[in-house]
Amino acid sequence: MGNTTIEAIEIYAEGRRTRKLAGVLRREKDSSGKTGYRFTYEDDYLKWDKAVTVGPELPLTGRTYFSTILFPSFRDRIPSKKNPAYGEYCLATGIEIYEDDPFVLLTTIGKRGPSCLIFEPLVEESFKAEDAVAFRRSLGLSLRQFGLLFDFAPYTIQKIEAGKSSGRDVLKRMEIYTRFPEVAWFEMNRNKASIHTQLWKKVRKVYRDSNS
Repeated sequence: MGNTTIEAIEIYAEGRRTRKLAGVLRREKDSSGKTGYRFTYEDDYLKWDKAVTVGPELPLTGRTYFSTILFPSFRDRIPSKKNPAYGEYCLATGIEIYEDDPFVLLTTIGKRGPSCLIFEPLVEESFKAEDAVAFRRSLGLSLRQFGLLFDFAPYTIQKIEAGKSSGRDVLKRMEIYTRFPEVAWFEMNRNKASIHTQLWKKVRKVYRDSNS
């Protein structure tokens, strides 16, 4: 596992019957080029009545936090190399004992701790929020119209486009639609009755012209 493949870390709150994305930890550089860390809670998680803090330094009263060093709550998830069992931890998770990238360590030996929080690597996706915006605008559709035609919740699309939600599952579906026009065409035809007839005719022409 290389550090170039891990774009960020997704933190999930996991229970017996629930699994909810709490937030995302990313690496950022300050004006001097020094690497820092930004943690951002998901809006939906902050509204969840069962939400727990990711750490005491990351209270639910705020949405985003930045630090020039890794937040203590994340550092504490990584076992000390002085621990006699450290080599066994590395062997069990398939990483080298000299690995020092905190994102690799957090998503392997630090993935599951004593709390309900699970750390998952977020690998770089080929289809991003800006691609979603371009796809919708290429069809000349509003958020509501796009949601109706492709069976997406407009609020979800709005959050993805605004960078307030990762929306990985939604982006994967959109990527399929852009890569395989016949799949998108099937979905559009299936939902065409949900939008005005004149708008459908316009969208149909635009889509056929761009994929002919």
